[in-house]
Amino acid sequence: MAALCAAAAISLSACGGDEGQIENSGAQASTVPDAPGTTKPHTDHVGRPTSDCSPSGTSLSITVSETKFDKDCLAAPASQPFTISYDNKDGTAHNIAVLESHTATDVLYRADIFRGPKTETFRVPALRPGIYAFHCEVHPSQMSGTFIVR
Repeated sequence: MAALCAAAAISLSACGGDEGQIENSGAQASTVPDAPGTTKPHTDHVGRPTSDCSPSGTSLSITVSETKFDKDCLAAPASQPFTISYDNKDGTAHNIAVLESHTATDVLYRADIFRGPKTETFRVPALRPGIYAFHCEVHPSQMSGTFIVR
């Protein structure tokens, strides 16, 4: 048993950065609850948001088809207004809301619910840095994701 524990400790230390040190940038973890008992992680091994979900401007886009978002992570720059181009390919009504978490009652931003097929562009006021949740308020358990602002 002691040999097994020693081997595990050695292999774990090999996963770190230079000489076993892991740099911590102070970024918040971006695991956001989706539904009880599940999460959607979007971080690397030290808790930094992954590159596939980093802000790349003030024009965001998301598409809905078959009651599913085409992505489960959106990212916007902090302290800057931005837009979300929302392409609803369904004949069903959908929207997008940004919240502190999927279970929060206070909404940071809420787009109007609209029926597709139709594309709407929503203007979102500046948000403070943080890792939030987004979902369709009509279908929150089917359509949700992580919203990173930095």
